[in-house]
This record gives sequence, C-alpha cells and structure tokens, in this order.
Amino acid sequence: MKIAIINDTRPTHHYGCRLVMENLMNLLHQEQVEVVWTWPVSTDWRKHRSQIKSMPEVDAFIINGEGTIHHSDERKYAQALIDFAEFSTTELKKPCYLINATLHKNSADAYRRMAFFRAIFVRDRGSLDELNEAGLQGQYVPDLTFAKNHKYTGGATAGTCVIDSTIRGDSQKLQDFAAERGFPFRSMVVARPSNAKFLRSPRPWVKNVIRWLKTDRHISIDPADYILYLRQFDLVITGRYHTVTMCIKNEIPFIALESNTPKIRYLLSDAINSDKRSMGFQELESADLNAYGAFSDDDLERVRAFSKTAELKLESMIAAIVSDAGSNRENAFAYPEIP
Repeated sequence: MKIAIINDTRPTHHYGCRLVMENLMNLLHQEQVEVVWTWPVSTDWRKHRSQIKSMPEVDAFIINGEGTIHHSDERKYAQALIDFAEFSTTELKKPCYLINATLHKNSADAYRRMAFFRAIFVRDRGSLDELNEAGLQGQYVPDLTFAKNHKYTGGATAGTCVIDSTIRGDSQKLQDFAAERGFPFRSMVVARPSNAKFLRSPRPWVKNVIRWLKTDRHISIDPADYILYLRQFDLVITGRYHTVTMCIKNEIPFIALESNTPKIRYLLSDAINSDKRSMGFQELESADLNAYGAFSDDDLERVRAFSKTAELKLESMIAAIVSDAGSNRENAFAYPEIP
C-alpha cells in the first residue's frame, strides 16, 4: 500500500514534531506501508493544487493534525488541513484520514467540511468532546510521541531544567526564571537556516540564523538526544506540549505551563487524571519546586498504565487505517475497539 502524509512537521526542527513523524513512519512500516511522499508543514497546499495532482499516485492520505487545527477562522493553515479532506475525496478520489489532532474553537463551517474525512483520530478527550458536539464521530488516541520506540532509555540524575514555551512571552519569562534560579534553559526548537523564510519573516529569519551560527549548529536534531538530555533531571519546567508528553512517557517529573490551546490541560487530565502539575507563571514563581520533584506512587501507576495503553491504541489506529484504505469502503469506517 502507498500513502502520502500531509503536514510533515520535520522541517520545523522541533524535537516533538520530529518524534511524531519518526513514530508515524515506524508504525506505517510495521504495516508494510510505503510512504511515497509527504507535504511539509506551513506550506499551503491550496496554492499548489496542480503540483499535488502531479505527485505520484497513492492509495490514501494521512493528515498529521498535531496542534494546527484550532481557531480555524483566524488561522489559514488550520483551514488548509481541513480543506484537504474535501479535495482528496472529491478531486483525487482517495480516502483521507485525520490523526493526532487537537481540535479547539474551530468554526461551524470547518466542522462541516471535516465530514469529508474518512476517519478522525484526536489526541485528547477534550478534542473528542468538541468533535462530537459538532455532530461528528471520531476516536481518542493519544499523541504519536507515546508510540513504542526502543531508542529511548536512560535514567534521571538530579536537578531542574527549564524548557521554553510555544508562546513567545512565556518563553522569555521562563528564560528569566531559569536565570534567576540558576537552572539550565533550552528551547525545544533547534535553530536552522531553513526554519524561517527571509521574504515572509525577515526578522525571525535573521534571529534564527544568528542563533544557529552561535550555538545551535552544534546541537543534534535527533529526538533521542533531546530525551536523553531531559532524563538527566529530576524536574522539568516547560510550556511545551511535547516536552510534557516526553516527560510522561519517560517518567520524568514536570511542571507545565499551559500552551496556546488547552492541549496540555487535556493531556494531564487523560494521563494522570489531575491538573496539579499545570500552573500559571505567577504560581510557578511561588511554588515549592521540591514538592514536584517526584511522582506519587498513584501518579506513577497512572503514567505507566497510560503509556502502555497509548502504545496499543496507536498501533490499532494505524492498523485500522491501513485495513480500511485497502478495502472497498462501502460501509462507514470501523473504529477499532481499544480498551
């Protein structure tokens, strides 16, 4: 079977996005699927319809939703991913599957268009609630960073590190907080010249290149190395969703600041049934960090159970998509029965 992936997030040099794609490619390989081509993140396919039609033919499309599909009235890339389902179904005559998505405050028209997806898999129950409220069926399967991956081993030592946030203002606050406390600070995105385009965003491009020249050209972009870095610490403070998923997967205690959608809060509710490790910046400044430096026995049990179930759910999701894409699809998509 041949598949194309839309919204390949590897070009961002974001460790979480790279791990998502690494795990997705591994899961598809396990099902003997050939990924013939991918379409990159932040490139609006609607401006390249002819190019898409000229690409090698595939049996199906998978859209990697990640954190893109929110506030669709205000964000063109959110709407672009939604619009691809109709394009795939009506013009390319191929099924389109949305996976690994957080959905938040999209328009009624966006949800109407999402009916063109053959199946929808969201990465938190909060997104599933919003999808169901719009009258659409889907299934909850945790983020792809929770897939089984034997590359990531190692043990924590001691100390606290601070990782940035997707929200620029919060990143500066976190960097200042780390400097005041003497904690190492690091970004989850590795600077590379290709991260920004000069004509579209000249100032970010210049800042990105300067950072690359000064430090980041010596930093690995392999998610395995980033996870090994996190595992050196017994507490990670971050505003990054995928740093939190990696901490949960690797049993690293953390404190999380909310991101640009409720996705971290949703994740914590799903994984440990509590938001006690999520807080605002003012609360962080006065928090007793020692109280967060270890999981309780109950939380550790929840984390391990969640990770094990997530692996099974992700494998079942990909197997169901591959089976459906290879069928005549006369009936509605059969969502897998996953515990």
